[in-house]
Amino acid sequence: MIIHLLKKSFFVYYSFMLILLSSCYAYGPTHETYTRGKITPPPPVKKKMADPVSKSEYMQKTYNDIKNTLSEADVIMIEDSIKVLFPNNIVYEKSSDTPTSNYQNPLIKFAVLLKKYFKTEILITGHTDSHGNKDKNRKISSARAKNILTFISSHGVAENRLQALGLGDLSPIASNDTDEGRAKNRRVEFVVLYKE
Repeated sequence: MIIHLLKKSFFVYYSFMLILLSSCYAYGPTHETYTRGKITPPPPVKKKMADPVSKSEYMQKTYNDIKNTLSEADVIMIEDSIKVLFPNNIVYEKSSDTPTSNYQNPLIKFAVLLKKYFKTEILITGHTDSHGNKDKNRKISSARAKNILTFISSHGVAENRLQALGLGDLSPIASNDTDEGRAKNRRVEFVVLYKE
């Protein structure tokens, strides 16, 4: 009788442990839902996509970043374009096509921003004062713009995004009647445009 009870309790214990272990190691659909005996997988996870950025939003963001990063630059938003001038860094002596001051560091920071905002094109314009021969001034201004283009492209900005143009004395920002005004006019400017 005792042996019979022991066998029966062992059988119950063994069955209980078997059920317990099988429930711990149950394989099968854990993330599916059942519908009338059929397995229905859960719906795919929807990826949240950022809203497309309009041209004006993109240029506003570009402007804000340039303005906040380049303290040495004068940055102006003109409609959907950005004008950038380094009044104390990209300055020239008469008839020179190489800036006289430390222009490399500001331009390297500018190049980093231009690489970030790759949906833009950059017009680089060279300028002179009004003294001297106009044809010579045009050539000097063109050389100024091309030298800056070469420098920026050497720091990773794709050359097909850059265009250099020499304007000579056509667009002064100060009076050509004073030495100070003429020094301001000998410059290179940047216009950042949205790439259509």
